[in-house]
Amino acid sequence: MDDYDRRRAALETVNSTLINEFRAELGSNGSSPKAAAAHIERLSFFANTYLIDYCDQSLAEGYGQIGGYLGDWFIRKAMWASPSEIKANIATFRKFYAFLKNSGRLTQEELDELKGEIAAESPLWLGRQQRYSDPQIPFEDVWDFDAGLSPQPAGPTHPQVAVTHFTFMCTGLTAKHFGIPLATLPKVDNLADADHWAACWRCDLFGSDIESGTFYFIFTNARTFFSLIVPNTDGSFATLIAFFSEILHHQFQLAGHSSAPLALPTFKLVRGQPRVLIGSQNDLRRMALYLFEDPSLSLDSLCLRLNHTPLSALPEAFPDRAFAQLLTSDPPLASSPTPNIIPFPQAPRP
Repeated sequence: MDDYDRRRAALETVNSTLINEFRAELGSNGSSPKAAAAHIERLSFFANTYLIDYCDQSLAEGYGQIGGYLGDWFIRKAMWASPSEIKANIATFRKFYAFLKNSGRLTQEELDELKGEIAAESPLWLGRQQRYSDPQIPFEDVWDFDAGLSPQPAGPTHPQVAVTHFTFMCTGLTAKHFGIPLATLPKVDNLADADHWAACWRCDLFGSDIESGTFYFIFTNARTFFSLIVPNTDGSFATLIAFFSEILHHQFQLAGHSSAPLALPTFKLVRGQPRVLIGSQNDLRRMALYLFEDPSLSLDSLCLRLNHTPLSALPEAFPDRAFAQLLTSDPPLASSPTPNIIPFPQAPRP
């Protein structure tokens, strides 16, 4: 046995011990056998395929390698990689490294560093995965796109200090989830007239996956009722909005509107009771919950079907049709300063 084989065997032994202890911990905490098996499979692949061969580290040492794994290697090398798989891996790593901290093999500072990296970087990892899977995006542009999306500290969400690029009507459930005092938000009863049509959305919490720690939010446009389903795992409203902006930009691209990527957005929060918007979103929520029962549907496919749900409040009948018409007649991106949500950059991005 040469030095490489001995080193690999030693790391595999260490990893096996940690994984078996974690498996026992999952069982004692009431995880189902199926959920526990999925956690172990993801952890074993990270440990024995990536950490050993590329980092020469054990699982306990490799907490700092998650960004390189989920934000690059996993996207390129794992044939099953998808946004949902990245989120599932994040949930596994959160559980496992919290277990290591509780068992004294990771410090609180190291765990906080890991949590901070996930909170700041996960929107970029998910965006890269989506772009990597898009045949219309050249490979070299998948990572270059990030130059305009460098992680930034989450700014305050209090309405008195937030700058308006997007306006979000925050429901009571959403406010409670993120700890936002709803009564402190300014009241806007006619959100459709507040800003440019593409900037105004109502955000509501409508479902969760307890096993993975994922919460799902529905964003409904105030004018077209076009809706997006956006997952969130870290409990940060700023992260939710960053991912929303990536998904929305992708919809612009699908509609043929070539534009610069939306930067990590600034936004303001409001409250209100616009009955037509609330009623239409409630109808769409019920449809989304029904569609969620089909495990074969991706979030993209679910939204595609959701937005072709006829609504009596729309002159165009279908949200996808109303959205497409306004993208043409009143586009949300412009070459000169306008009330639109964000202008094209004045200079090429370096």
